[in-house]
Amino acid sequence: MDPNDIQQRMNEMQSSESFSNVLGKILSGKSGYKPVIEKKHVAVICKSCNKVLDDVAKFCPECGTKVEKPVAH
Repeated sequence: MDPNDIQQRMNEMQSSESFSNVLGKILSGKSGYKPVIEKKHVAVICKSCNKVLDDVAKFCPECGTKVEKPVAH
């Protein structure tokens, strides 16, 4: 599975009200507890050599390919 697909699915789950309610109940034992969920940046991966890149990279330091940023939904 593509890391960007996994991160996108995690973001969808975490933004769900029912997910937040269940997680809050598990963490605190109290109904209505709103946990703070850390959201991470989508990983940028070089399409040529599959190297994980910094968010600010414009070219892959490994192979020189121009970085294409994923489109946020």
